[in-house]
Amino acid sequence: MDPAAASEPTITSAYRSVGVTFDALVCVSEAFREVLRLAAGAAGKDVAILLLGETGTGKNLIAQAIHNASRRARRPFVSVNCSAIPDTLLESELFGSEKGAYTSSDKLRKGKFELADGGTLFLDEIGDMSPVAQAKVLRAFEYKQFERVGGEATLHADVRIIAATNCPIERLLADGRFREDLFYRLNEFTIEVPPLRRRREEIEPLARRFVGECNEKFGTRIKTIEPAAMQRLREHAWPGNVRELRAVIKRAAVAAPGDVLRAADLRLTPPAGAAASDNPAGADSSLAGMEARHIERVLNQTGWNKKESSTLLGISRPTLDRKISEYNLRKPE
Repeated sequence: MDPAAASEPTITSAYRSVGVTFDALVCVSEAFREVLRLAAGAAGKDVAILLLGETGTGKNLIAQAIHNASRRARRPFVSVNCSAIPDTLLESELFGSEKGAYTSSDKLRKGKFELADGGTLFLDEIGDMSPVAQAKVLRAFEYKQFERVGGEATLHADVRIIAATNCPIERLLADGRFREDLFYRLNEFTIEVPPLRRRREEIEPLARRFVGECNEKFGTRIKTIEPAAMQRLREHAWPGNVRELRAVIKRAAVAAPGDVLRAADLRLTPPAGAAASDNPAGADSSLAGMEARHIERVLNQTGWNKKESSTLLGISRPTLDRKISEYNLRKPE
């Protein structure tokens, strides 16, 4: 086993449970240390927290760590991915529904607000929530009361909300996609989580931790990562951030023929030396343009298999569909 790998904490399962603490998170860079310092300071204050940052940067883990360091730690931590639930179902997901509220509703169903009573409700990708749903969330958060779908009784729940979005909040407000009153309520404390490309010092320890996680979960026996492979990991752009890195390591660990993870096992695209030729003169060099080209490359690499592409990119299937539409990407004939 690599000495560096052997020194890694053994709590790899922390990445798969709500038992995440600040000590369990890989933190080497100054940028991420500042994020965790702010998060730890806010954890005990019971303020609403808005986490900003690209998809896959670890906002969910930070939210869990905040909850577990707060006075609400003994109460539930409940997470909702707003981008993964159709708007027509989101209200019942959040507030619950009475028996008979829908054609197929044959029993009472508690919503996330009710389940999180006394604890923390994490609203991930809240920027994808409709303004109508946002208004209902604001009421439930502000006045601690709500009604189940199809019900008349007013219920009460005391929850702390931690919200997150990967969209620039200024753009959401300007486009009318995010209610200003909800923003001001959630903006009691804002933390911006930097992308992995701004905290490259964490790539190596994260890669080694994910290798250990694969050995634990899948029975792989990877002992080390060869230097060439580690160099490829350091040079990659990581538009999907930590989630993409984890997916790449998982795929490589399962595919590796021996106990050494090689550069060829990573199947990273584009090659590290292709950056100049892959961005021809006149191409959009903005972050959005680079993201669009990277998503298109991965889609073409997988033959437009969206399930595999979303895994490699480290994003959810609904997020991939939204980005395909947003960037007007088309499958080659």
